[in-house]
Amino acid sequence: MAIVALVARHRRYVLLALLVLLHLAIMQGVPSAIARTVLVGHFGLFLLWQPIVRGERRLRPVELALLAAAVAGFLVFLNGWLLIAWTMVLTAVVGGKVFFFGSRWSRLFYLLALGYLMVVLLVLLLPPVIPLYTALPPGFDLIARYILPLVFPLMALLPVEETEREEVEVIDLFSSIILFLLLAVLMLGCLAFMLVRQAGYVEALLLTLLSLAALLLLLGWAWNPRAGFSGMGVLFTRHVLSVGLPFEQWLHHLAEHSMREDDPACFLDDAFSGMARLPWVAGGEWRAGGRADDRSGRFGALDGEKIEFQHGPLQVALYTRQKLSPALTWHLALLARLLGEFYLAKVHATQLQRMSYVQAVHETGARVTHDVKNLLQSLNALCFAAERPGSESSPEFQHLLRRQLPVISKRLQQTLDKLRRPDEQPLTHQRAVGWWSELKRRFAGQGIDFAEIGLTGELEVPAGLFDTVAENLLQNALEKRTTQPGLRIAVGLSGDAPVELSVTDSGSAMPPELARRLLRGPVESARGFGIGLYQAARQAEAASYRLELANNEDGEVCLRLREVQKT
Repeated sequence: MAIVALVARHRRYVLLALLVLLHLAIMQGVPSAIARTVLVGHFGLFLLWQPIVRGERRLRPVELALLAAAVAGFLVFLNGWLLIAWTMVLTAVVGGKVFFFGSRWSRLFYLLALGYLMVVLLVLLLPPVIPLYTALPPGFDLIARYILPLVFPLMALLPVEETEREEVEVIDLFSSIILFLLLAVLMLGCLAFMLVRQAGYVEALLLTLLSLAALLLLLGWAWNPRAGFSGMGVLFTRHVLSVGLPFEQWLHHLAEHSMREDDPACFLDDAFSGMARLPWVAGGEWRAGGRADDRSGRFGALDGEKIEFQHGPLQVALYTRQKLSPALTWHLALLARLLGEFYLAKVHATQLQRMSYVQAVHETGARVTHDVKNLLQSLNALCFAAERPGSESSPEFQHLLRRQLPVISKRLQQTLDKLRRPDEQPLTHQRAVGWWSELKRRFAGQGIDFAEIGLTGELEVPAGLFDTVAENLLQNALEKRTTQPGLRIAVGLSGDAPVELSVTDSGSAMPPELARRLLRGPVESARGFGIGLYQAARQAEAASYRLELANNEDGEVCLRLREVQKT
């Protein structure tokens, strides 16, 4: 571990040392035994410097044997083409690290290393192996052999910044592959020009470089043309982000299943079973929530590389057949996050459904409470009349019983129907004249003024709606009278189109905030649920009526039920 830490602190100098050893091997020549010995040290330094496998990893005996066999085979069969291939690989690896450094000195260091390797490749290694080799201009070989190594002291003197020591060693594999292919095209193009045009090496090299420059310029323009249409860059980015067809198929399956399945746990079961069909995923297990009774499940085979993701209450552990690249890991994390969002949406939808059910029960109970309160008041009136001496034989009492008991029985039956079918209450119409007479008899002796306009024998009103609204408004006004003695209450019914029922009192106006919220939702109430008028307003909307606060001034507070005219 001490060696690993030392290499990490002085990674630049390790690269510089292996370049020096490579140059010494090239100076000695391929057939030389000294060159083969120097290359052993060169490969050792490369294993310490390479950014592909972490230095902390311990090699197994099998891996160590394969590595030793590969180095031995390279040294035994060493020739010019093999050394060229190795230099191309080293050039591609160094070139894949150039653009990862933001520091100017670090980037200059790797650019110098890249330039050295390309000069060695094109001047010292490639010309001797070409069959139609013609000598380079005088001085080129000497410059490459004895002047070019002067770049090593310059590289060693470049300052090392602290940010470079802390950066993780990575490599841009795509850039390395592109650079390797460009070097291969450069050498093959040089050979082609020498064979076809019978040109010298320098002329063929210049022609190949010019051709590659023109081709790269054309590809650069096609990648991002900047002429009002997309280029190859957009198509490539779209392909890289989609990472093939299996992800798209799974996303389509997920979107379709989310519309069919409402249960969150069943939705996750089906979604993860579809994820098992991805070529990289062997299986996995999931858990929704942190409690012991929360739902969990598993799918596929639980063996291979394990990757864990968590988004909100959803915890996912996926097993892959091989170690995934960072891009695929990012995509799987995105899929797990997407699943977590879908799951949370399903959970919230289920909670809203339950809340809607509880709200319906609460609203039904509030409506029934008002009906029961009104029935209780009617029964209290009968009980008060029955307690009077001689009431049993009184004709007035008998007439009161015959008049009130059917009404109480009818209202009680309506209340029971609301409990059985709260959302299926049919509108029962009644003659407006008869309903108005019953209302006046029901509230007789309460000090309420009744006034009607334009009532005809043919006019009908929804009795259930008018009963609910009238009783709510009159009971609220009577309760208001207990705190404001002398309050005058007036009830009016107009048969002219549109039909209107109004209740007006001479008390103080409502506070502006209460007036704004009234009839739009439950309001605070010291004597009940504060939901009676809200339910009456909703019932009025269902019957094509509108309950509104017509006036809110001191001395005249009026609430009105008006029929909505159809256009």
